[in-house]
Amino acid sequence: MNSVVLFVLVPFVTAIVLALLNGRPRAERAIGAASTIALAAWSFMVLAQVDADGIQVSMMGGHAAPYGISFVADRLACIMLCLSTSVGAVALVSSFATVTPAQEKYFFHPFFQIALLGVNWSFLTGDLFNMFVAYEVMLIGSYGVMIVGASRAQVRQTLMYVAVNLVGGTLFVTGLALIYATTGTLNMADLARYTADLHGERAGIVTTASMVLMLVFALKAAVFPVFFWLPDSYPVVPSGMNGFFAGLMTKVGVYSLLRVFVMTFQQEGNEIVTQTLLVLSGFTMILGVLGAVCQWEIRRILSWHVISQVGYMVMGIGLTANPAIARAATAGTVFYIVHHIIVKSSLFLLGDLAEHVTGKRGLKNMGGALVLAPVASAMFFVAAVSLAGMPPFSGFLSKLLLIRAGLDGGNWIIVAIAIVTGFLTIMSMMKIWSYAFWGTPEAGTTAPHSFAMAAPASLLVAATIVLGVWAQPLLRLADATAADLLEPHAYIQAVLGNQAVLPGAH
Repeated sequence: MNSVVLFVLVPFVTAIVLALLNGRPRAERAIGAASTIALAAWSFMVLAQVDADGIQVSMMGGHAAPYGISFVADRLACIMLCLSTSVGAVALVSSFATVTPAQEKYFFHPFFQIALLGVNWSFLTGDLFNMFVAYEVMLIGSYGVMIVGASRAQVRQTLMYVAVNLVGGTLFVTGLALIYATTGTLNMADLARYTADLHGERAGIVTTASMVLMLVFALKAAVFPVFFWLPDSYPVVPSGMNGFFAGLMTKVGVYSLLRVFVMTFQQEGNEIVTQTLLVLSGFTMILGVLGAVCQWEIRRILSWHVISQVGYMVMGIGLTANPAIARAATAGTVFYIVHHIIVKSSLFLLGDLAEHVTGKRGLKNMGGALVLAPVASAMFFVAAVSLAGMPPFSGFLSKLLLIRAGLDGGNWIIVAIAIVTGFLTIMSMMKIWSYAFWGTPEAGTTAPHSFAMAAPASLLVAATIVLGVWAQPLLRLADATAADLLEPHAYIQAVLGNQAVLPGAH
């Protein structure tokens, strides 16, 4: 058995152990944290190995692809695994300061491990049907984490979240059925090999069927016009965990768009999908940031910013419709995903801290967090300006890469929207700073748990600084990842082996 299976197996076993230990919160915390931190360390080791030696593939049950269930660890999958396990570990440890005994009683810790299992599985799976299964596992864990505590708002938003994802799941299966009926396979390596030779009417059928999957992934990523579910959902997630949700969950959808429409579908006419995504990215950016400008709660502002920042990533995917800039755009998207997951997770964790120490949620009633928790406030400021794209932090370089690709391709309108979105992001983040952090706290206000909540987030803030001033390693890795996606010969060979050189029997 290949070691990449550990990214699914370890959270699965940990969830079972934690469920059996229910009612012993100290043991649950210790085991959950140890498991997730160890998995994070292992993910970086696997990334280094894959980057140096090539793709790792594990076939379940000994059945060869495309018939067996494949787990594939290429550069993109490993980058996402490093992010999911690291942010998961930070969010979990941060949640220890705020999670209540009632929430822990109702299986908070096992549900988190199930959500992490589903996220990791989504990144590793080598076929579209098991991507659907991974989505469902991830959503089961997400539902559990969202509803622990069972306040009225949590129940209402969890039910809406369930309803939206039931629709998404139905569309997912429908899209898979259409693609399988047309191509005879759902293995991504096999699809990349097969669709590369498709032209004419048959290529048009595959492109039409793939549009259903585009809608599913857009729904998961919160792309216009199907982002309506997100702004009310993330604010009710328990403190700490909303950093994990905001950082990772929508990026599973972005990853799927990148994996499927840049690497997997290679047929003539696939650029119709990417061009559609480019148009949608503009609406996603501008409407998301306008929604943020109008809000007066930290969580709601940051939730709307999740939408607008997803627009930048989808912009990069959309730019791949132009072969001349496809590699630069894809590399920019990969870099932006890394930047955003790190920064957005830290902002939610530190925003929760500001609400916690001031005892307020509405910005107009807050103030003085800088006095109550000065170090955490400084970290929030760094993350905020990085999100807006100010140098020397990672947000500046990630936006610059996409804007340069857009300019090189002559996409002036989308570049203008990206720049305007950046300026509006600065305005909304400074609104948070001026109302929540500046000013004088109410008399007698203290800062309970501020260090316990801020210490884990400091690792993420440090990462955005490092990625800004020492970006070359990630730039090289992002460029190599882009080359892998656009020319997936190594992926196909690693998964299919000797079959890769034979004509497909479809």
